[in-house]
Amino acid sequence: MVVKPGDSVGRGGTGAWSRSALSLQVFGVIALVLLGAVLVTYLGTLPGLRKRFDLTAMGSNTLDETLADLVEKLPEPVLVEVFFRPFDAPLTRVGAEAQGRMSQLLHVARNQFPDKVKVREHDLSDVAKVSVLMKELDLEEDNVVVVTRGKQKVVLRLLRDIARVDPGNPLVESEPTLEAFRGEEALGVALLRVSIEETPRIVFTVGHGERDLFDLEKPGSVGRLHSALVADGLRADRWDSSTDPQVPADARVIAILDPQQPFTGAELDAIERFVEQGGRLLVTTTGNASLFGQSGSPESLLARLGIGARAGYVAQPIPDGFGGWRMGLEQCGTIVVAGAGLDRRHPVTESLWRAEERVGLPNAHALVPEGQRPDNAVLVDLLRSPDISWRDLPQSGGRGDWRFDQRGEEAGPFALAMALSFPPADGRGEAEGERRAARVIALGAPDVFSNEILGRNRDFVMNTFNWLAQRDYRLVIRPREVERRVLDLTNTSALTVLNVLAFGVLPGLCAVLGLVVAVARRR
Repeated sequence: MVVKPGDSVGRGGTGAWSRSALSLQVFGVIALVLLGAVLVTYLGTLPGLRKRFDLTAMGSNTLDETLADLVEKLPEPVLVEVFFRPFDAPLTRVGAEAQGRMSQLLHVARNQFPDKVKVREHDLSDVAKVSVLMKELDLEEDNVVVVTRGKQKVVLRLLRDIARVDPGNPLVESEPTLEAFRGEEALGVALLRVSIEETPRIVFTVGHGERDLFDLEKPGSVGRLHSALVADGLRADRWDSSTDPQVPADARVIAILDPQQPFTGAELDAIERFVEQGGRLLVTTTGNASLFGQSGSPESLLARLGIGARAGYVAQPIPDGFGGWRMGLEQCGTIVVAGAGLDRRHPVTESLWRAEERVGLPNAHALVPEGQRPDNAVLVDLLRSPDISWRDLPQSGGRGDWRFDQRGEEAGPFALAMALSFPPADGRGEAEGERRAARVIALGAPDVFSNEILGRNRDFVMNTFNWLAQRDYRLVIRPREVERRVLDLTNTSALTVLNVLAFGVLPGLCAVLGLVVAVARRR
């Protein structure tokens, strides 16, 4: 018998047509599988048919219930833009860990609520493109997450708002570590802020030598404060009360920063009425020694609200590097408040105390409760100087000598910032009165807001304006631990089981399958 090419040999032979048919069947099955996968993926994007199951032990693929409920109730989708860049040493590792966890959180949010959350991660290697975009968003730094809805915008900084880092100690070769990750809490607060339709307006008084709100270069100006407020979704404008003493109708907060000339009685009366009707006020003492405490000064306005200010600057000794303390230096006039000096319960300072942050206050006046306060008012010391501080009284030249005189100068601690709140005096209902409660913050150090040191005091400053604007949202979201599934190979029989599976069961199964295939082919 002559066998020609293409003829089938024997019962189990395969010719060209058989092989072609078999190939078509294989390709058909593959095409059907791909088509099914595409169809299932498409159906999974439809809200009505989409169903998610989180089978992880710690719910890593699902948002916290509080945050999920907040996202679900958003009136319209939000855009989350990510600007991450690798950190320099020694924060490289811990920065990458914080970035990875935040990226994972945003990935989960986008997958769980694709119709509510849009995430856009920017490649910062394209310097020209990213620079233009960051300028449009009023961003001055990278490693931030920007949450936007319409004109509302909130900027979250990675190593302040999202994660808390222990800097470590290079002297003992201790590397920085990630102490706490609060990504869900920070994201939730940002979503709350952008979901509010209105943009709170803050008006800064001008016409009395106040700090310049739009100057980014001049020492003592507060142009960077304006940029920070706008970046946080607030509106900041000037109000020339010297020409128009009537408070703007849409003003949420009035800010008076270091005036050098006195206010008129009509101006102070208008501001006081604004506060008594549930308005919000930020007042700093003046750095003009000849105006301090006089009629028309910011101290006279605070006196109407039951807050007094003392002349002289609060000072503290500074370490000399040999375990001792030094006085007589101008640096003694910068007070550093931390730990017990921060009120741990008030919304302005609670997060600072929890994160163990510090607030620096150059040339600060002491504040005291004094005079008649409004009915049912609550007065809180936000910042207090250390116990070793004193009130340095001015000498003949108008400045102190930065040395403690036990015979004539008062020892600390002193209140350097106070928060006052009270119900409005117009007899409104309890619910509305609570919503419109008057809020006042008095600060004895106007330099806190200056361009030079705003970066170091940014958290305190932004907490201050957000509390005054009634944007001090709080979410109770339990920090989620990183899911780690580890086998205990020392105290259990896990190692024995792994050895049996790896060297016994799996090879045995392969041998059995090989025998089955060999027998089947022989038949």
